[in-house]
Amino acid sequence: TKALASVHPPWERDAGGDLQMKDGIVAEPTPYTNSIRQHLYRNMLFRRLKIPQRFLALLQVELLDLKDLTSPGASSSLTAYALLRLKRPGSGAPLTHKARTLDSACTQPQKIVKISGPNAPASWGSLVRLRFPLPEDVDCDGVSYDGDREALFKGAPSVLQLTVYEKKFMNDVALGGADVSLDGVASGGQLEEWVPLRSSKDGIIWFARIRLTLRFELMCLVEEISKGDSCPKSVGLTKIHALSKSGGAHEDTKGAKRSLSSPDFVQYLESMVY
Repeated sequence: TKALASVHPPWERDAGGDLQMKDGIVAEPTPYTNSIRQHLYRNMLFRRLKIPQRFLALLQVELLDLKDLTSPGASSSLTAYALLRLKRPGSGAPLTHKARTLDSACTQPQKIVKISGPNAPASWGSLVRLRFPLPEDVDCDGVSYDGDREALFKGAPSVLQLTVYEKKFMNDVALGGADVSLDGVASGGQLEEWVPLRSSKDGIIWFARIRLTLRFELMCLVEEISKGDSCPKSVGLTKIHALSKSGGAHEDTKGAKRSLSSPDFVQYLESMVY
């Protein structure tokens, strides 16, 4: 397993080969894409050898600093938090504190205090880890053998969507958002940059300094459950089954009258007639 986890793909063994060209332009894959392809190739070897292990991608996002262009020397303290999610290019799903997707993450509100001085950065210090599995039944380029699946999911997410808010008592204020490309992040490496946050009202005023780290974790697959064994039910499924058997869709609560189910309502009408 250790040897397969570190094996190099065939295209990397050809050291000193010619550059890939397309229409006279160098078409070499980005470090991020090449890292995904490396571990897709290793997952393919695990699958062919029937080894129950797969690589899982993990992107660590460190929010280091927040700077206001209108007051570069000093500014009053503020409490800020960020919303983050991974997406594919062209995805238009909103990322706001009122409209979030299930795959988004939110940092805890952090008080940022800035000391006066030309080179006195603020300290944010929030950290988020985003994980996503590499797809199964695909080639080394991540293209699915199923045309319908490929039409819905085209490759791994390659954009980090970021939205920063200032925490207020009544209503949080949006400082801006940005789409950060992951093309420059390689496996085991780091990428640190200042990201301009664009606001719909004020344009670009705030900048966020972030550090991205990409790595891949080797995980074990869950063994298939035999026919004699039963899979433990979740708490949610157990509650749904109990409510469906009782005939009602309302949960009993203390101090509240239980809603009538359909059979109870029919009996109530029959008692009125007879």
